[in-house]
Amino acid sequence: MSAANELLLLRIALIAIIFLFAFVTAMTMRSGLRTTIAFAGRGGAASGVARLVLIVPGETRLAPGTEFVIAGEMTIGRDASNGIALGDPSVSGTHARVERVGGRWKLTDLGSTNGTSVNGQAVDGRGVLLRGPADVTLGTIVLRFQP
Repeated sequence: MSAANELLLLRIALIAIIFLFAFVTAMTMRSGLRTTIAFAGRGGAASGVARLVLIVPGETRLAPGTEFVIAGEMTIGRDASNGIALGDPSVSGTHARVERVGGRWKLTDLGSTNGTSVNGQAVDGRGVLLRGPADVTLGTIVLRFQP
């Protein structure tokens, strides 16, 4: 086999490896997305999972209807270190916490500047148990809690 043919064969093999890598990466990302969607779509009460759906996005640059799956304990705030980060100036750095307490969900204000409310009722540091669909307001942001 001549040197030109060997070089051509190596180039074809390299292109095949690159395409194979891209294909495997795309399939891995696709299956991960499917798993996330399936996880988010399961019933919340029985599996310990609930959702917060963005109703009024304020200045977050997120689309209304954006869903956040909550499980266990999560903080909500403007800082990127929160489980749910909402980049709006009316939301404090670490604004509130959502946690599972005895099979129910509890929302607690963490000393935010602009306050937290559930269905129009103010939430303080003692927190409030969330029942059924409820509108959660953090600053000017409104999220709908869906168990």
